[in-house]
Amino acid sequence: MAKDHICEKKLPSSSPSIEFFKQRGWSDAQVMKLTKRAPMLLNANVETALKPRLRCLQDMVFSDTEIVQLVSSCPSVLLLRDIEPKINFWRSLLGSNERLLKACKKNMFILSFSLARNIEPSISLLREHGISDKRIVHMVLTVPGCFGGIDKLKEGIKYIEELGIPRDSGVYTYALHAVMSTNKSSFDAVSATLMSFGFSQPDIVAAFRKCPYVWTLSKKTICDKMTFLMKEAGFELTYIICHSGILTFSLEKRMRPRYEVMNFLKQKKLLDEGHNPLSVIRLSDEKFIKKYLFQHKEKFTSLYDSYLAAVQGKPHVVT
Repeated sequence: MAKDHICEKKLPSSSPSIEFFKQRGWSDAQVMKLTKRAPMLLNANVETALKPRLRCLQDMVFSDTEIVQLVSSCPSVLLLRDIEPKINFWRSLLGSNERLLKACKKNMFILSFSLARNIEPSISLLREHGISDKRIVHMVLTVPGCFGGIDKLKEGIKYIEELGIPRDSGVYTYALHAVMSTNKSSFDAVSATLMSFGFSQPDIVAAFRKCPYVWTLSKKTICDKMTFLMKEAGFELTYIICHSGILTFSLEKRMRPRYEVMNFLKQKKLLDEGHNPLSVIRLSDEKFIKKYLFQHKEKFTSLYDSYLAAVQGKPHVVT
């Protein structure tokens, strides 16, 4: 059995570290989750590692609930020797324990990054490029992976500025994340896939400026969505180019089920003209159901049930 495999049904009973957590009020489920994410804690020394670091967190004015949340998100806090300066740095930048916990939940490695080698140089670089502390905080809370390596951050900044994305643009930080979260070959593969469906190079640049998140998707995902939109749903290429954000929605849980519903209602002559396809896709599930399905629930029960099954990822058939 692999060393890092923890039984999901039963906790090991002989580990002093497990008893340590349970004595402090942690539930079996919380301890199980923790040891599954960080199996090395099973062998951590209670007296020299766990007790001192938990005491350190208490001294840093974390409540018991916050400590559970922090350790569950970033188990490394109980293994790193330099955790106090890291927490002080992040808490000073972010402004509260709540925001720090949010950042840790977003990226479990954020407290493992070296302050001197990665974090401080990255923040200085962003400031040098005119990114305000407010936007840096937003980046930490939404795309903390951008702070993992200074060299990659430099490359990312250079690339997106070559594409002409202004530093004050609302998508700047998301563009930076898109570039940094994928390698060049994957990034180029998405561009090539879009071009195979008719995007020109200027279209690619324009689409990236509008919705860089598209480039974090796989080549196959892009291909499947473009094929559906153009060959099944009848979207014009020019429309997709102008509204490239449509490619970020789930094909099987949103695009296809909603197309099937709208097509069904259209065939039954129950749909008024003039429905914007992008607006239909953008609606929340609650609003979509209320607007297009609920009034027909009794008459077309199978349509309603089929849609609910689809959004849950279950097999479904529209009849």
